[in-house]
Amino acid sequence: MRIKMNHLKIIGTAGLFMMSCAAQANDKELWAHIEALYSKIGTLQTQINSIPQGAPGPMGPAGPKGERGPAGTYTAGEGISISNGEIKTTLTHHIGEEYNGGIIFWVDKTGQHGLIASKTDLNNNEGIQWRNGESGNKVTNARADGIYAGESNTKLIIAQQTIDNQSGTFAALLAANYRVLGDGITPCPIPTPESATCYGGWYLPSAYELTLLHNNLQRQGISTFAPDYYWSSTESSVGEAWLQNFSTGELMASGKASTLGHVRAVSRF
Repeated sequence: MRIKMNHLKIIGTAGLFMMSCAAQANDKELWAHIEALYSKIGTLQTQINSIPQGAPGPMGPAGPKGERGPAGTYTAGEGISISNGEIKTTLTHHIGEEYNGGIIFWVDKTGQHGLIASKTDLNNNEGIQWRNGESGNKVTNARADGIYAGESNTKLIIAQQTIDNQSGTFAALLAANYRVLGDGITPCPIPTPESATCYGGWYLPSAYELTLLHNNLQRQGISTFAPDYYWSSTESSVGEAWLQNFSTGELMASGKASTLGHVRAVSRF
């Protein structure tokens, strides 16, 4: 009896069964036993597959915490610093720098905030009254002085000077209505297209701001001013306000009706 063993792939118990059968049976009987065995194996596998899966067991305890990986890195761009996870700007400005439609004439100790002057005089370089017509000789309470004080002064002046006359033009209103494009020369069109940047928020400087303007720009030859008088927003009395002679630097009180004073608008950043 010869059995071609390489034609069969029998595993485990089936192999033992085949060897037993091969020793005492002919080929036909052996194949019958093998077919019966494989049929039983198939039935058993089907039964195993039909057994429903039980509920999952409880989650095992967490493993030990792994080592901390290396810290990530971030390269800050120009003008940016990162310290203790805090991102800050390090950009600083300086006097004489062209910025936001004007020229910087004062910066604080951080170099990130300060005051800007318009590049040119307003009102076509002509003088203008501080008051708004004959009814403008009144107390406006615009007595503040110092850094940024001109902004509140300007609002007070406009509020008081337009109660009786809404159509007039005067120094504070002229400064507040100033609008300029990024070149510091071209007035902003109305409406201003999205592609252009229009700078507003200007005001008439306080007496102190006007002095800074004279000392830091005029005396240093950084910007051109008329060899004449310039109005401040700081009120002196019912009928007078402070103006400065940009030829001598002298600060003096003058009648609000005077047209000697020129207007140079300023803004803050």
